[in-house]
Amino acid sequence: MQRENFDTDRGRIAEEIRANHREIAAGIFPDEPYGVLIGGEWTESETGVVKEAVDATTGATLAEYTQGTAEDVDAAVVAAKSAFENTWGNYSPMQRADALDAIATELEERKQDIARIDSLEMGKANQHSLFVDTTMMLSQFKYFASVARTADEGRRPSTATEKFAYTTSEPYGVVGQISAWNFPSMFVAWKMAPALAAGNTLVFKPSPRAVLSTLEVAKTMAKHLPDGTINVVPGTGGDVGAQITTHPEIRKVSMTGSTRAGKAVMEGATSNLKAVSLELGGNNPNIIFPDADLEKAVEGALVGSFFNQGEQCTAGSRIFVHSEVKDEFLELLTEEMERLTVGDPINPLTDIGPLVDHAHLDHVTEYVDTALDEGASIVVGGKTPDDPSLAGAPLFEPTVLTDVDPDDTIACEEVFGPVVSVHEWSDRDAVIEAANDTEYGLASAIWTTDLDTAHETAEKIEAGTVWVNTYNDLFDNVPHGGYKQSGLGRELDREAFDSYRQTKTVVINHGRMPRLG
Repeated sequence: MQRENFDTDRGRIAEEIRANHREIAAGIFPDEPYGVLIGGEWTESETGVVKEAVDATTGATLAEYTQGTAEDVDAAVVAAKSAFENTWGNYSPMQRADALDAIATELEERKQDIARIDSLEMGKANQHSLFVDTTMMLSQFKYFASVARTADEGRRPSTATEKFAYTTSEPYGVVGQISAWNFPSMFVAWKMAPALAAGNTLVFKPSPRAVLSTLEVAKTMAKHLPDGTINVVPGTGGDVGAQITTHPEIRKVSMTGSTRAGKAVMEGATSNLKAVSLELGGNNPNIIFPDADLEKAVEGALVGSFFNQGEQCTAGSRIFVHSEVKDEFLELLTEEMERLTVGDPINPLTDIGPLVDHAHLDHVTEYVDTALDEGASIVVGGKTPDDPSLAGAPLFEPTVLTDVDPDDTIACEEVFGPVVSVHEWSDRDAVIEAANDTEYGLASAIWTTDLDTAHETAEKIEAGTVWVNTYNDLFDNVPHGGYKQSGLGRELDREAFDSYRQTKTVVINHGRMPRLG
């Protein structure tokens, strides 16, 4: 089957690409549709609706999967609650850690296949999905296995006359999790690993735009967990997602996605005041001081702006360059961008693959067209690459815009594609004000060789992460999350584990109760 908007006759090289993708897919995906995972069984949804997961590059069908419903969420909650009460919820921290380690061991053997799945379905360059996404996926399972082993679940003992008080930390029970499409396999670990380590059971909804790696990772995980510990229900946000956020038996919900979707989750969670954690959008500033090492700053700008085709909430989409070095910076940036390879994501030499689909390509293109209408100028990029071997694929060249005013659309909204705007500055207070002049606050970067400048600027930036002379450095035991409308809570480290547990205070009186009156 062929998705619309893809050319069917693209020459010999294109046929080689299609054939290679077909061969890889045939070696990974089953012939039968994936079911929903409920209570340890892969079953059909009651509706019987089957959807196609397609190749982002060629438009061909990769596999089919069952689309779940609100009723499937209800069944998944029953299974998760049973597992919490009867099996997984009774596991010791050591048993939970051993299970997470076993999952990591088997997933490491499948690392290459999982990376290829994300490259096929989502379009990301395989060198990134293999050496970044799946590597972090594995490290998160291993890290939270260690957290489970070492976490102190009883804290703050205190004594008073004839009284003793202490606290315990307990899991919520059934947790709902809603994931995004831009880092599918990695987000499974970001969300499931800390929640499982903390002793919860799960109902998980992947994005319909990139569902296959989640299903394959869940298939591996389910082998090492009691039935019902994890339940996976693909489906729409309006149906499956809404049911997760409003279900009375789900005590906490975690979501990664757009700020708009995050607001919908928070609204749904008010139905029973469930705990919420959110990792949402970003419009992140990347500030380059005149004393910066420009070669490193350019390298950081490339990683910050164009990694994962710019489809990342942490993208450094607003680059603020000091007037003394702006021209030199743009010259170096343009030279390096010309070396980037845009093309087939399976090719190990590709730096930038296709966007996730044509709808998103239209979305990114519209932002660039709007920027030009509002007076911006293109320094480099700005169009679909002229490559007949990939004609029709949703590719977009990495793009740099100048002459962008602070109030222009592209400076105020999240593009979520390989597009950045460059802004000139000369006053430090003014650039910090401009950097903070956004509803978002997920990430930021500073490039300077002066330590005082780094500390003073970092203190004033309104963002959950401030990178200094680096970009996109995310790793275990360092928290990740946003300020303002970029989200609530933190992921990746011990704070994530703690967010999946709740504190109980126990006070024991060894003496007599005081009299009233």
